[in-house]
This record gives sequence, C-alpha cells and structure tokens, in this order.
Amino acid sequence: MVGTVTPSSILIIRLSSIGDVVRTLPALTSLRQNYPKAHITWVVEDKSSGILEGHPYLDEVLVFERKRIVRSLKNPLRFPEAVALLIRFLSRLRSVKYDLAFDFHGILKSGLIAYLSHSPKRIGFKEGYVKEFSYFFTNLRIRPSDAGLPRVVRNLELIKQFVLPGNLTQRPALGVTDKHRAKAHKFIHDKLGDCHPLVAVHPGTSRPLKKWPLQSFAALCDLLTQKLGARVILTWGPGEREEVEQIRSLTRTRPLIGMQTDSLLELAALLELCEMMVTVDSGPMHIGSAMGTPVVAIFGPTDERINAPYWKPNRIVRSEVPCHPCDEDCVYAKCMEAVKPEDVLEAASELFKQERPLRSR
Repeated sequence: MVGTVTPSSILIIRLSSIGDVVRTLPALTSLRQNYPKAHITWVVEDKSSGILEGHPYLDEVLVFERKRIVRSLKNPLRFPEAVALLIRFLSRLRSVKYDLAFDFHGILKSGLIAYLSHSPKRIGFKEGYVKEFSYFFTNLRIRPSDAGLPRVVRNLELIKQFVLPGNLTQRPALGVTDKHRAKAHKFIHDKLGDCHPLVAVHPGTSRPLKKWPLQSFAALCDLLTQKLGARVILTWGPGEREEVEQIRSLTRTRPLIGMQTDSLLELAALLELCEMMVTVDSGPMHIGSAMGTPVVAIFGPTDERINAPYWKPNRIVRSEVPCHPCDEDCVYAKCMEAVKPEDVLEAASELFKQERPLRSR
C-alpha cells in the first residue's frame, strides 16, 4: 500500500505499559521517516505518557486519563466528572481527521479508540494476536509472521505495508534533552565524581511475580562492587524508594541511592550515564536498553523471546524451571527465587569484558 495514499494525519494507539510504549517507538520513527509532513498523534494512558514527553517525531500526545476516569466512576457523586473527561477526550480525538489509525495495543479499549477516531483505515493484528475482541474495530488485520516475535519486530510488521523498506528502522528515539542530561550528570558528579565503572541496579517492576528477592539484590550489589570494582547506584521510581533503602540496608558496601527522577526521561538520562544496568523484566529495562546502556536482565515467568531488552548488548539470566514461561499466577515466583546472585554476576562480568573500553561521561 506504500505510495497509494500519502496520509496527512496518522494515529498511533499504544496505551501502556511503559516498556511496550518504548518498544513501539521504532514504528513511530519509521512512520515519521516515511511521512515527514504528516501530523502524527499518539494516544497513551497517563501512567505511560511521560516517556513520550517532548518527542521530536510527535505532533501531539493525546492522554487517556484512565486513573482519573476510574476513580470518578467508583464514586457516584463524581460520575459527571468521568463523563466530562470522556467527552473531552473524544472531542480531541475527533478534532483531527486521521487517514491511518494503528492499534498496536490490541485490547477492547484501544480498538474502540481506533473506531471512534473515524479513520477510514484502522490497522491492527488478526484474531488470536489480540485480546477482548479488539479486531472487531479494525478493518485491516495483520498476521504476525511468528507468535514469538520480539515486540519491536511485531510492531514494525503492523506498519510494514505503509512504509518503504528503506524507512523501516529498529532504532528507538526518546525526547531526552540537554536539561535532563545535565541534571543526571550533576547528580553523579556531585556524589561520585568521575568514577568508573558505574552500574545501575533497578529492582522495581510492575508485577510482583517478576520481582527478585531483596536479599538477592543486596548480595549482587556487594558482588558487583567487590568482584568488578563497580560503583553501584540503586535507581527507583514512584513508590519504590523504600524498597531500594531496604536493599541498601542489607548490603555491606552501601551502594548509592539514585536521585528522585521527576520524569521517565530523567531516568533515561541517568541510565545513559551508566556502563551497565542490572534489572528485572520492567519498563526501565527497556528504557535503559533504548538509551544504549548494556543490560543484564533477570527473567522469570515472562518469555524472553518476546520481552528481552531488544537493543543489544544484553544478557538474560533465568533459572531452568519446567514451567517457564507461564501466564499463570503462582503462589510465589519460584523461577525468580531460583536465580542466584552469582549467576547474575557471571553475566555482568561477561558483558563487561565485551563492552570495554568503557564509555566516557
């Protein structure tokens, strides 16, 4: 379909999560390269919108205020507020006449948004690759070439018919600015000077089953310092400060607790300064990878073929349990508990050897 129509406006729908939004960025870059003059809007939920702040390839970020709407719907007295929020969202959605709407999310909500945009071409994945019957709301349905594709590749397959091969790219772009970088650099310089190597350890993740025990993180921090001579910084996001303080209290080497980041892009700038990141399957894992930071990722229930940090270099560490991967809720994540700090240290050591000489700050 490339060349048949030159769209003047394009709608991207990927509501959440942070990691999935990051893995949709190459599709945005590809569309922008192919249609440099098109108006491109991205619909995203409030929790994940920060990663799109100030993005150079977007003309508009349309935030679906899910949290406010849900809170209002739970209180009968605030029901009119929820209605007003929905009306305002739909008004903004329909203020632009979209020629193409891409539903990368594939759930009922994203399908409805695509349909309500009134775009004549609504592109999504085929039945079996989406949830909640969202395919009812699209009129061009794409079958991925493989069910186990990395999300970045699958997202690019959704737009492939509309982009010239030379404009398809797997590289992401984020709106990190000099201001974000200056704040991160000042924090590191004030706390640690020009020490090397600097390793970010990020324990937080959205799902409890993907968490690694705090004691294991603490032991790893000590091993990274003692065996690799690394300066460890514990990075964290909203609601995670207490967790990193607990980890620090369990260590002998007392790693640095990272700065409070006021946005996801500040976290991205901080991770960019690190020679390595060690984390679990999480949004920040994908942010660090997108910023070019080598990542050691600890995996448990999720499928690393689909969810591993996409932009190399990286190392995956997981235990060999027969139930991996799974979509079921265990009583506890035995697959995560089975991963030993020494296993993660070995992966980090290999990655260090591969990546030297270290990047300068």
